[in-house]
Amino acid sequence: MSERKIEDHRRRPKGPMRGMGRFDKPKNFRETFRKLLNYLRPYRIKLIIVIVFAIGSAAFSIVGPKILGKGTTKIFEGLLGKVSGIPGSGIDFQYIGNIILILIGLYLTSALFSYIQGFIVTGVAQRISYNLRKEISKKINRLPLKYFDTNTHGDVLSRVTNDVDTVSQTLNQSMSQIITSATTLIGVLIMMISISIRMTIAALLILPISMFLVLSIVKRSQKYFKVQQESLGRVNGHIEEVYGGHNIMKAFNAEETEIEEFRGINGDLYNSAWKAQFLSGMMHPIMMFIGNLGYVVVSILGGWLAIRGAIEVGDILSFIQYIRSFTQPIAQVAQISNVLQSTVAAAERVFEFLEEDEEIEESETPVKLKNIEGRVKFENVIFGYDEDKIIIKNFSANIEPGQKVAIVGPTGAGKTTIVKLLMRFYELNEGRILVDGQDIKDFTRKDLRNNFGMVLQDTWLFSGTIMENIR
Repeated sequence: MSERKIEDHRRRPKGPMRGMGRFDKPKNFRETFRKLLNYLRPYRIKLIIVIVFAIGSAAFSIVGPKILGKGTTKIFEGLLGKVSGIPGSGIDFQYIGNIILILIGLYLTSALFSYIQGFIVTGVAQRISYNLRKEISKKINRLPLKYFDTNTHGDVLSRVTNDVDTVSQTLNQSMSQIITSATTLIGVLIMMISISIRMTIAALLILPISMFLVLSIVKRSQKYFKVQQESLGRVNGHIEEVYGGHNIMKAFNAEETEIEEFRGINGDLYNSAWKAQFLSGMMHPIMMFIGNLGYVVVSILGGWLAIRGAIEVGDILSFIQYIRSFTQPIAQVAQISNVLQSTVAAAERVFEFLEEDEEIEESETPVKLKNIEGRVKFENVIFGYDEDKIIIKNFSANIEPGQKVAIVGPTGAGKTTIVKLLMRFYELNEGRILVDGQDIKDFTRKDLRNNFGMVLQDTWLFSGTIMENIR
């Protein structure tokens, strides 16, 4: 096993990424949500258009049941007159035909508005995903190597792929749905009041029950969505690690150990995902049950009012349709609030990554040496991958131009570490390293590394041609 592999193994974190660890719900829901809104800010014109079309789509859809109720009343009165033998009575088919044409026009317009706002939202969601991945890609190149020593590659990949995808899907599916649901709730409530205030009050009695149950479920499911996202990152990290070092794992007969460890990590993911999805899945049947109770109450009350002549028969049909339209957005909001828990947990992980401490900034007046002689000097260098575990203590050396130097020592003594410090992959705790009398901190990292040739212990082939790999 190479020195690098042993060092990486020694420095591997012992916390959440390698064991159960401690998982919490999103640390700051409001702050993370505010950061997401900042990403939406450049697209506010498009979002305003989306709001307008969402309101239009909902409005045209809401008017439909009221018109349909008028048609039902007309048919009922015509049939009732026919049965009663009233002269000249019957169904006014021209009136019914006009209502059908109006309804077709309304629903087609509603569908067109819905399509347009969906098209715009999809573009905005994908653009935000593109920007997040671009920022993550740039961030990776600005992070110190110390970050990757304490975080598995799989966890980083999970933030780039799974977490960004979660945010993207929520924006794509839920953003317009929130607007439509809010518009539908307000519009339907107005139409219900216009039909019967008493029936509206009876229908609204289900709201406190619904809200209590929804909030109870959301409160319990929130923490499990956070655990689910982090467990997924650990699973990816473990798989990437095992298959990346497959030969070493085979050579040391570590198959059973790795299988057992994966079983534990996979079990954590199963438990958190099962609880999160089970709780989220409870919302819809609960809302359906409460909605059905609302139908029963409204039907009985509506029949009693129709007998007394307080409302028309068609109004009962319209009101029942409005009840369905009223409970549906409540259920959608419940589902969206549930999805938002997962989204905020994923977004929080992305923002945590983007806010990680970066490499020390370059010198504002960097040194540029035209002709490098190759004089390297280490002055009382002190370094440790962890500040409380110093591995290089007061190391000093003076290497003259043209001199060949071999650093010899047992595995893990820090031979490769010295070269990494010279290349400024890590920052010193104390001391200085000079190249031709200039502190390496006075160079830009790019200029410094351009003056070195480094052959790594581990080979790595990138996708592309042999020539591209050599370059």
